[in-house]
Amino acid sequence: MKTLKSRFVEYVSYFFILLFCYASISKIMDFENFQVQVAQSPLLSAYAIWATYGVLIFELLVCFLLIFDKSRFAGLIGAYAMMVLFTIYIFLILHFSDFVPCSCGGILEKMDWNTHLIFNLICVIAVAIALLMTAERRKINRGKISLILILIAVVCMVIMVFLHKRSEDILQRDNGFQRRFLQHAISKESDYDLKLNSYYIAGFYSDTLFLGNYTAPFFTNKNDRFLRFNPATSPT
Repeated sequence: MKTLKSRFVEYVSYFFILLFCYASISKIMDFENFQVQVAQSPLLSAYAIWATYGVLIFELLVCFLLIFDKSRFAGLIGAYAMMVLFTIYIFLILHFSDFVPCSCGGILEKMDWNTHLIFNLICVIAVAIALLMTAERRKINRGKISLILILIAVVCMVIMVFLHKRSEDILQRDNGFQRRFLQHAISKESDYDLKLNSYYIAGFYSDTLFLGNYTAPFFTNKNDRFLRFNPATSPT
């Protein structure tokens, strides 16, 4: 009969299998957008290519290790390292970044950055407890495991700080034509139901938008509700 501790370890393992599988599959299905999001990160802009592939490979590897009981301990170590990296990344974004980028897609796309941070901290605590329980079951010294977890956290912190500093230096001094887009350059204020899907933009003048219709090519629709042009904010 399985004890509460062994069940907790299994539940934590299954949770991270689902989390990382869903996250990696979401990234693979929209890989180009994932690369663009990483490229816009103030911490990883210069390392966008290898960071995107590295995250995917590591997430899938951790999932594979967590499936089997013999490799589960290594999988939990990998999950702990991954979540610590993500947590430090979000902390640096919130407190030491010039701007806060858009949230990445996937299972946590509806969360804001502060909620992400709290969620990651809970995950770090859960996987750390699971590792301590696994160590006790395998008769591994708890003090040794605690020291390993602290060392992993320190190494992850050093890696993220190094990437942040080095990425900024590369962009500012050795710029390889990596460009960051403005965050939220366009925001939705209101919408208007045209009732039909056959309209197209025929032109605009000042604050008036002219719409053509494929089904009635000799007629145009004039509407001044779509554009609110402010010359003071115009880039020209």
